[in-house]
Amino acid sequence: MASSKLRSSRLWIYGLITRLLPETRFLGFKVRLLRWCGATVGSNVRISSSAVFTGNGALIIGDDVWIGARCHIAPVGDATITLGSCIDIGPQVMILTGSHEVDPKGPHAAGEGTAQSVTVGDGTWLCARSTILPGVTLPPRCVVAAGAIVTKSFSADTCTVLGGTPAKVVKTYS
Repeated sequence: MASSKLRSSRLWIYGLITRLLPETRFLGFKVRLLRWCGATVGSNVRISSSAVFTGNGALIIGDDVWIGARCHIAPVGDATITLGSCIDIGPQVMILTGSHEVDPKGPHAAGEGTAQSVTVGDGTWLCARSTILPGVTLPPRCVVAAGAIVTKSFSADTCTVLGGTPAKVVKTYS
């Protein structure tokens, strides 16, 4: 699935409208609105009304995806967030593509902005308050434990549980 870039002004309108809707109702309407904003969205996608989408990068969402309450999904610049199919995203999960280079001599330690794409494999479960940082690729059927901060990519042939800060493999299933 290819995606065009998100339109920030339309995302602002999206946010105004969806905050007035019940959390788990009008699911098809929210998907149509997100497509209007420039996202590529598959079928049977369910988005909580309090989920926040920001940025001007590309967003691709596969089929059968749940996006929970108060999530923040932010593709910026040339970066893309790609969410595979059959993904469950718990409440308050953050998926970010933007960061900064460290500038030890400038007036701010947060120097020039950077953007790196994020890919979440099919069948993955991102548990409550987990954070996926720029440049991360997660394998299919991965479980990111509640509160984990994923700072690097992982690959696996089996179901893997990631946990901790920074996240590491804590369990694998055969």
